[in-house]
Amino acid sequence: MKSIRSYSLYLFILLCSAKLTGQVVNQAKNEALITSAVTKFNDPKSTDPIVSNKILQGILLIRKSCDVKQRQTIDLLSCEQKSRQGDIAGFIVGMEGLEKQNPSFTNPTLRHFYVLNITKVWLYKNDLIKASKFNLLNLAESKKSNINRNISQAYQNRALLFLIRNMKDSSLYYAKLSTKFAKRSDSRIELALSFHNESLIQSHFGDIELAVEKELLALQMAEKLNLFYFESFFNRTISNYSLEVKNIKESYFYLAKAMSLAQKLKDARSIALCEISQGGILMNDSRCIEAIALLKKSIKKLEEFKDAAQIGQGYEYLGKAYEKTNREAEALNSFSIALKLFEDIGNRDKIGDVFHHIGVVYFKQKLYKQAFDLLYKSIEIRTKEREQNKLYDTYRVLSDLYGKTGNKDSSYLYLSKYVNFLELNSTSKNAQKIAALTQKNSGEQRERLLEMQGETLERELKEKKILQLQSDRRFFGIIFTVIILLLSLFIVFIFLRQNKLKQDQRVTEMSQSLLRSQMNPHFIFNAMSVIQSYIYSNTPDLASKFLVNFSRLIRLILENSHKEFIPLETEEEILTKYLNTQKLRFENRFNFKIKIAEELRINRLLIPPMITQPFIENAIEHGQLHTIPQGLIKIFMEQHDNLLTITISDNGVGRTKSGKIKKNKNHKSMAIHITSERIEIINKKFKGRGSLEIKDLNLEEKTGTQVKICLPIIYENPNFQAE
Repeated sequence: MKSIRSYSLYLFILLCSAKLTGQVVNQAKNEALITSAVTKFNDPKSTDPIVSNKILQGILLIRKSCDVKQRQTIDLLSCEQKSRQGDIAGFIVGMEGLEKQNPSFTNPTLRHFYVLNITKVWLYKNDLIKASKFNLLNLAESKKSNINRNISQAYQNRALLFLIRNMKDSSLYYAKLSTKFAKRSDSRIELALSFHNESLIQSHFGDIELAVEKELLALQMAEKLNLFYFESFFNRTISNYSLEVKNIKESYFYLAKAMSLAQKLKDARSIALCEISQGGILMNDSRCIEAIALLKKSIKKLEEFKDAAQIGQGYEYLGKAYEKTNREAEALNSFSIALKLFEDIGNRDKIGDVFHHIGVVYFKQKLYKQAFDLLYKSIEIRTKEREQNKLYDTYRVLSDLYGKTGNKDSSYLYLSKYVNFLELNSTSKNAQKIAALTQKNSGEQRERLLEMQGETLERELKEKKILQLQSDRRFFGIIFTVIILLLSLFIVFIFLRQNKLKQDQRVTEMSQSLLRSQMNPHFIFNAMSVIQSYIYSNTPDLASKFLVNFSRLIRLILENSHKEFIPLETEEEILTKYLNTQKLRFENRFNFKIKIAEELRINRLLIPPMITQPFIENAIEHGQLHTIPQGLIKIFMEQHDNLLTITISDNGVGRTKSGKIKKNKNHKSMAIHITSERIEIINKKFKGRGSLEIKDLNLEEKTGTQVKICLPIIYENPNFQAE
């Protein structure tokens, strides 16, 4: 009996020992897996959330079998992953739960992740005192460890802290410090993210041009490293910036690149984010039905990833699409969801935007008191957040709202603020600058490819040169040849430069003459008289419409008259605004049509500024269109026989009858002379066959006039010309 008891006790001890040994072995295996995961997670390449998510999934499977410290490590990495994927609400909850446990991370990487993310939590919760406290701790520990990448990330948080405080100079100062240490680190990805961080700050403070410039730098870094996720991300950001300044074409272009990369990665989240941006573009391009269908689908996809900021953006776009299609109830519902999401993550910029949109809907519903309340809330937030570039939209709506409620003084006040803001902050001007930057980037991509080919060629030339230098005779021969060649090139350069200076001087003089002829004082005087008559007749809406159209026209003329060539879209905008102004002046007693061949738009044609304006003015003034029933001006632009053919026709009284009136005859002759000389200069420069032809539209009755201008085809992208 005693031997049986002894045997049972021995067996029990043996089993306990085996279990304990198994636990020790499991803990050791878990520790090895987690340590490996932390190392991989901290690798710069794992900044890509697709890569880091795969690493995380491997250790989430063993979490239940881990001890407390190991579970805390897994939870910290899980929070970091949520932050990278945009699940801000989940990130905050996870970090708050981890903080309550008061973990003690001895691993430098984990310690950095912990303090860095605790700082972010307090930034999201807008507790800047606690955020600053942890950020300073993070900076001190990072500097002590002398890890430049960690220092850069800490400075990024510092920059965001001052951004929330709306201290632009301090925010940019720390952002540049972040970039400085990112350059010193071994991570080019970190440098790209630092540029992206600077871009966000510039965008927040209204400098979209600089924001695009920094984002392009980030994109170039990602392209060099073949980081497809970040290429897609940065392309999508540039697309959003282009959309913000209403540059629809550039926005489509960069979004197409982002979507292509996302589909190549088969990343569902990136594809959904691109679809959200695409919905915004469709909405702004007045394709609201398509936008609504796409946004509903993409929002559902994003809800799986709990990306509150982007889901909120999706609902904001959806609300605007509903509002544009007069579905006010659905618009208000979408805006309410967006507002709740933005409030949850503390995004005050977007809260101000949504207040503006809701105010517009209330205005349409004639709920004027609610509209006033929401619009003024929007102004208050945007003023505090220094979102000055968005204020003018609200000024315009308030002007209309005050006009609708009979308060003409306040209506005029906000209309004046709106017009003044447009004068100082032209969206079109920003769009042109951003387009120039993005197009320059496309050119630089080609240049980088050529540079790589050039480097290969240069190496081959160096090898040949070394062989040639081995012979004294060849050496002196090469020296002599190079000297002769350089002298020849120098002489040719001087000769070409002198010719170019003479030509530039002539073009400048022509531009000045053209500007003087275009800015007809008679037209400006008549325009001012029309504005005065509208004011006296107590029609401020018409006066406002005329004044905004007229001021924009004058600005466009002043901005573009000195240029040799401008984009076709800009020329079309100038002509449309000029003709609309003339229509308002003559009380809509004539109409006009502008038709442009689609291939010219697609290929981005360039055209001499306002080359058609003098003939359009002649058609209105001398053709007496306002006296003709159904007076009409037609402007057609097409490519014919490798030339840009512009036809301007009117059904006015004709040249014969106009000559009898003898009104402003000298000005007409000057316009024809200047245009002919401009065509002659263009022909010489581009070896073209441009011409100018004027004839009666109806040869039998000698009524109407047809002007035909032929110019060399010139595109923004020289490849189109080659084709």
